[in-house]
Amino acid sequence: MPILLLLLSLQVFAKYPLSDHYNGEEFFNPGHHEIKSFWQVIKWKATTDPVPWPEYVPNKSYPFSAYHPDQKAKVTFINHATFLLQFDNLTVLTDPIFSKRASPVTFAGPKRVREPGLLWEQLPPIDVVIISHNHYDHLDLASLKHIDEKFHPLFLVPFGDEVLLKKSGIQNVIEMDWWQQQKVKEHTITFAPAQHWSARGLFDKCESLWGSFYISGSEFKVYFGGDTGYASHFNNIRLKLGSPDVALLPIGAYEPRWFMKFSHMNPEDAVMAHKDLAPALSIGMHFGTFQLTDEGINDPIEALKKIAPENFVIFDQGESKDF
Repeated sequence: MPILLLLLSLQVFAKYPLSDHYNGEEFFNPGHHEIKSFWQVIKWKATTDPVPWPEYVPNKSYPFSAYHPDQKAKVTFINHATFLLQFDNLTVLTDPIFSKRASPVTFAGPKRVREPGLLWEQLPPIDVVIISHNHYDHLDLASLKHIDEKFHPLFLVPFGDEVLLKKSGIQNVIEMDWWQQQKVKEHTITFAPAQHWSARGLFDKCESLWGSFYISGSEFKVYFGGDTGYASHFNNIRLKLGSPDVALLPIGAYEPRWFMKFSHMNPEDAVMAHKDLAPALSIGMHFGTFQLTDEGINDPIEALKKIAPENFVIFDQGESKDF
């Protein structure tokens, strides 16, 4: 009886439903949960020897054409983890960041070395913005507020992040748990698992969820991996939702491996994820914009080229592909 009462009390006072990734107080990765301590962060910073990045890299100019109704989809890489996904009657932005820094302040923190591959004025009307988790390089409030003011889209966010957006004035927000689905026009958007963590400061670790998204229409399916380490969730997603036509997979921010392996894939991990998902095409992301870790700016690209199958490719900033 005392155990039953304890479980009931946890359920009553828990902010979100208890699950295999939420214990009533914080979210966690099922099976294996690894969050680096403050002292491990200090160890990394004390022993780090990052490869220097250039201060600025100019983008090539790519023509950006309007979506044609005869197409099944159009995918444009803006940079970092930001893609413009255009389908019949639906336009989606993933983890949009257009700010100069991935930081809580404008005067410090990781600074972009490349401009976004699309300018604000090139963006078509946005229907949906999907947010994988609350780290500053994926949930950039300045960009989200600008998008909200211009397009008033629906924002799909993990459990725990709705309050952050609403405090910033963004009201059209829906929180999602893993495997929950949201129907938008003729498309189904599923919030799927990832292996990662969350925090905006020192005292809110894992108070919000993290994940990936699977966008399924009648003719085309796109998987957006967000930020993640390699784990069994890729295979589980394929088993539950099927192989996507396109998978957007992170390949950067992975050194040193002793520190980053659990939460960030390197190119070798990304190729394993690609094989698990079995998409028609994978596109690498999360590289070459903000120096977050120790590898060189082109290291992810060069490493991927050596091991990737022909259907795992890299887009340049601003490059599009019509399907």
